[in-house]
Amino acid sequence: MSAAAIGAFAVTAAVLALTLRPKNSELALLLTVAAAVTLLLSVLGSASAVIETVRQIVAVSGVSTGYLAIMLKVIGICLLTEFAANTCRDAGSSALAANVTLAGKLLVTAAALPLYADILNLVTAMLSR
Repeated sequence: MSAAAIGAFAVTAAVLALTLRPKNSELALLLTVAAAVTLLLSVLGSASAVIETVRQIVAVSGVSTGYLAIMLKVIGICLLTEFAANTCRDAGSSALAANVTLAGKLLVTAAALPLYADILNLVTAMLSR
């Protein structure tokens, strides 16, 4: 889906949701979530091209594929957390959105711990020389 199509779809869904909200807020929220999921699913096809390009870059650079796995996991956590937090905010639950964001930050930190350990080992090895 092109950027113009994504923008047009999102604006149309937002206008419809704003029109529905005074009469039926539950249906407006459902429309908003359905539109967001539709947009997310429509661009997931592009993810395979991005992953393949990153794999090629990693192969050429000689960086460990474990780092690629960590990077992709962290990106996935960030995207899903942002989607969930925005959906919560749209539903009027800013406290839940803040907790989803905090949970995402903790998950990113946990996913990146092996990378932190490798960096610490590298620094320790360089200092002991």
